[in-house]
Amino acid sequence: MRIGSRQFSPKAWAVILYVAVLSCMLWLGNWQLNRAALKVSLQKAADTASSMPAVPLETVEDVDTAARQYRRVAVQGTYDDQRQFLWDNRTHQGQAGFEVLIPIRLDDDRLVLINRGWVALGLLRSNLPEVSLPESVVGKRVKVEGFLSRPSQGFASGDAASVEGSWPRLLQYLDYDRIGQVLGEPTVPALVQVQSLSADSTTHIVPTPRPEWLIANWQPAASGPATHYSYAFQWFAMATALTILFLTVNIRKTSNG
Repeated sequence: MRIGSRQFSPKAWAVILYVAVLSCMLWLGNWQLNRAALKVSLQKAADTASSMPAVPLETVEDVDTAARQYRRVAVQGTYDDQRQFLWDNRTHQGQAGFEVLIPIRLDDDRLVLINRGWVALGLLRSNLPEVSLPESVVGKRVKVEGFLSRPSQGFASGDAASVEGSWPRLLQYLDYDRIGQVLGEPTVPALVQVQSLSADSTTHIVPTPRPEWLIANWQPAASGPATHYSYAFQWFAMATALTILFLTVNIRKTSNG
């Protein structure tokens, strides 16, 4: 292709490589934009849920849909304080630790996990943190409110938790079928978040303040959309730079003679 006194004549292999790499960069940029849109929708769902009255958990028929909407629920029952899970690999302000999950026995005899909050990892991984409940709530009927959620399993592998062992027990990821097997009782396939942080960690919502709550660490959209917008800009900027480089390398000046 001739453009004035210059000739655009890239090799066929170079065109194929350019198109392949450019397509990949554009796809990744658009994927990041879609991720940002998802984070915005998650945060909006949580904001909407926080302004709505809580409904009894037993009346929620579609748990999966309610969890996607972060439905605000009311839970009444007694803690199973002898069987707590330590959800592993949960960081808070850059520090490694656990989120402490405790079952509450509902009036219909099902169990549901409550996220009490975050605790730090000890000096030795073999020394698990002390997570006993305050004596004031042991064996007592409690009423708490929180946001129904179903955290992603991520790139899960292996069993989520061991069926045997002492308590508290390590939990690698949220597999509700496995949790039900470990507890040996019907378990609601969701997690109740009793504390919520905004994406920038400045707003702290506690529907029911209680002495057994630990450090708030849950965020509906933990990274926020800004991170994804930044990544999208980087991919689109690299696609632009690649195009400029491709044109520069393959446009050559021709002689007029």
